[in-house]
Amino acid sequence: MFKNKLAYEASAGSGKTFNLVVRYLSLLFMGASPSKVLALTFTNKAASEMQERIVLTLKELQNRDELDVICDVTAIPKDEILKKKKDVLEQFLNADVKIMTLDKFFAKILRKFSLYAGLMPNFTTFASQHEQKLFARFLDEVSVAYKDETLIDLSLMMDKRVSDIFSLLDELYSKLSEINKLSFAYAPYKEYEQKVLDAFLKIRQAVLACRDASTTVKNAVEGEEFESVLSKAWLSRDTLDYSTFKKCYQPFMDGELRVIKENVELYMKAREQSFFSSLFALLDTYVKSKKALAYEIAELGFDDISALVHELLSSRIDSEFLYFRLDSKIEHILLDEFQDTSVRQYEILRPLIKEITSGEGVHKNGSFFFVGDVKQSIYRFRGGVSALFDFVRQDNDVEVEPLVVNYRSQKEIVDFVNSVFREKIKGYKDQSVKTDAAGGYVEVVKSDDILQTTLLRLQELIDLKANLNEIAVLTATNGDGQEIEAVLKNAEINVVTETTTKLINQDVVKALIEYLKYLYFKEEIYGHNFFALLGRENSALAKVDVNVLSLQEIVKDAIDRYDLFDGEFHLLRFMGMLENYQDIEQFLFEYERDDTTAAASDLNGVRVLTVHKSKGLEYAHVIVMDRLKKAPPSRAPIIYEYDGVELRNIYLRMSGRDALDSSYAAALQKEKNLVAEDNLNALYVAFTRARENLFIVSKEKDSVFEPLNLEAVSYGVLEVKEHAQVKKIQKTPLEYKALRYGIQTDILSVAKEEEDDRRALNFGLALHYCLEMMQEFTKESLQSAYSVMLNRYGNILDADELAGIQKRIEVLLKNERFLELVKGEHFKEKGMLVKGELRYMDLLVKRVEGGYNIIDYKSSQNPSENHVKQVLGYKRAVQEITSCEVRGYLCYLHEDETKIKEVL
Repeated sequence: MFKNKLAYEASAGSGKTFNLVVRYLSLLFMGASPSKVLALTFTNKAASEMQERIVLTLKELQNRDELDVICDVTAIPKDEILKKKKDVLEQFLNADVKIMTLDKFFAKILRKFSLYAGLMPNFTTFASQHEQKLFARFLDEVSVAYKDETLIDLSLMMDKRVSDIFSLLDELYSKLSEINKLSFAYAPYKEYEQKVLDAFLKIRQAVLACRDASTTVKNAVEGEEFESVLSKAWLSRDTLDYSTFKKCYQPFMDGELRVIKENVELYMKAREQSFFSSLFALLDTYVKSKKALAYEIAELGFDDISALVHELLSSRIDSEFLYFRLDSKIEHILLDEFQDTSVRQYEILRPLIKEITSGEGVHKNGSFFFVGDVKQSIYRFRGGVSALFDFVRQDNDVEVEPLVVNYRSQKEIVDFVNSVFREKIKGYKDQSVKTDAAGGYVEVVKSDDILQTTLLRLQELIDLKANLNEIAVLTATNGDGQEIEAVLKNAEINVVTETTTKLINQDVVKALIEYLKYLYFKEEIYGHNFFALLGRENSALAKVDVNVLSLQEIVKDAIDRYDLFDGEFHLLRFMGMLENYQDIEQFLFEYERDDTTAAASDLNGVRVLTVHKSKGLEYAHVIVMDRLKKAPPSRAPIIYEYDGVELRNIYLRMSGRDALDSSYAAALQKEKNLVAEDNLNALYVAFTRARENLFIVSKEKDSVFEPLNLEAVSYGVLEVKEHAQVKKIQKTPLEYKALRYGIQTDILSVAKEEEDDRRALNFGLALHYCLEMMQEFTKESLQSAYSVMLNRYGNILDADELAGIQKRIEVLLKNERFLELVKGEHFKEKGMLVKGELRYMDLLVKRVEGGYNIIDYKSSQNPSENHVKQVLGYKRAVQEITSCEVRGYLCYLHEDETKIKEVL
């Protein structure tokens, strides 16, 4: 039975993607259009995988397990589902499918409303902004705002470098929406230091004057500096009448001890207030620096996008208006990996979820669905809050069902994971196994030589003919990964790491980058590098005019000219990556930050990656390595105290403070509990990546596995199943259709009709955009809007076309009839939903005397029947909604005159 609000607690390997696909397809078979279903994931890989699974499932539905589940969910008979299959597939392939990452969805919102945030809509996105540029801009802004002393004082107060303060500001920026309600004020704290020292000196003098004073008690009062007092272990005691002070104890000492403790606590609180007061003052400057950099170089990080969208919703745009303008077609939401969602991300999505599930108007059949697993919540450092899963369930009255069958791992692995985590993770539910998963092997190895033991277990798998690409070594840190990588390479075992999986680090791609450098910088060394990376003899390189050809055309020409395509998908992916860059110059100065991954099918070797990077992945054979060094205690300067999903307070970490301040002690304990929970979740993720064989290589002491109380043990039989080898793709010509390439005299032309259509379309879009950007229908407003339009369409249209747009609008502004029709309240690009259809009007005017005028701009020369029908549809829509008199007009913008025709 279909449930409009449903969530699955999807334990590892329990078919999360399967159920997402079933939910999505169930909606389609029940009549929902793909364009009305918004499916959000955390990675591009997950979004691509979901789309591929949907297409594959539809193509082979009669033979897929999903079919029976779809029938159960939709209550539609199997034969009817199969009868609809072809139409649903065709509909999906031709629709504006909304399966994307959260970051991409938020970027879509921001592009739509970028001007409200003071940005142009053509901004680029990266994982983060240029750190060096941002740091330099921040220091400039600090100087301009006369906050240099504030920054220096903070650095001295915390004994931190300026760059460390900058990192703290970045950390707070990710929680901007949560910390805005907190306030701190500067409080002098030096006076408390003196009171502490005065009381301490009295105790010290009494001890030193004591004839029976032992060396131990003298050491206990050693030092005359304030910091030395803070380090005293006896500060946590209520009395000094104990063994160390026994022979020298005097009753007055307890009074002085109370004075010391009271003033140390006051000192710590005042210092905390001062620290955060200064830090928050700099945070404003940090945010200003980010926005200024975004405006200047049109570049945003993913955190910037979320922050700006949240700010728009919170202070500048009504949420209902935002989502209505964005895309009021959305009627169903599916969210993947919900346990990793941050509070800020949910706050952005919440109005849309509420609107869709309201059960009113066009959303009477709207639905909300999410999947996640709190046990796999390991991204708290990125803003994830595990309590959010349950909060959202309650906030939206969502029914939660557990998925407890493990379809990934063999029985021995599932049984082992159940036994290890059953009593460790709160609310843990045992997983069962699929019927044909009777095998598997688990071994816990105790060893103080982690690297060599890992190598031996890996060699054991290789001797059993295991596919290297199906073996993963999971490490706690990147440093540990580098060390085992060196060991494996020394043993001549191919290794694939996060670095090697970057597309820009593949030899053939690196060679092409050197080729582009050669063309741009005209330095022979880059040409030598090009041939060296290809393993070829050096020879003369062809001269190509980079000012004539597009970036893609240059690379396509090189691939063909030097016969580089040998079935590698790296090149296909590289061609797609180049679409993100306007020209060769932008690429060469930006590509090093591009994190596009290489084609997995072209990578061969043992995967070495951190546990955090392994989330969402699976391998036949997994070796989980212990930490090579003992994990250091947490030194994060800021402690965040959460009550569920709500940030209650933040504290400045100070040694010994927990013994004096109960509120701080409670917050510190909460933090320790969360850290312990994070570590348990990380181990659960690590152990559940394996399908067939799992090895855990543990140290005897100071092991990361200590909370699990593991003993050296093995279960099952170690074996490697034979799997069909993937055939290497045969060499075929690289298919890439460029708009133009070759030297200027032999550029390939497209058909004239298609070119004319394309140019007319771009011209019309630019004209409409310029009109939409005008705040008022005046010459001054036109100049501002024209500048905005140039940023978006200046590289697409030629000078005559751009001048034509300006001329047409100038003529329009002189048309008295038009100026009369637009008197009133303006609604531009207004969307109206009527009978399930979304209709956008160029301009809706609420007349001063009552009623509405609809004005539809046209850049074509002659009226057409379609134009009339379009405006008549708009009129009916507005009349049905407002019950007011509505008039419709077609406005034809020509360079010499404006023609206005009323549609009756």
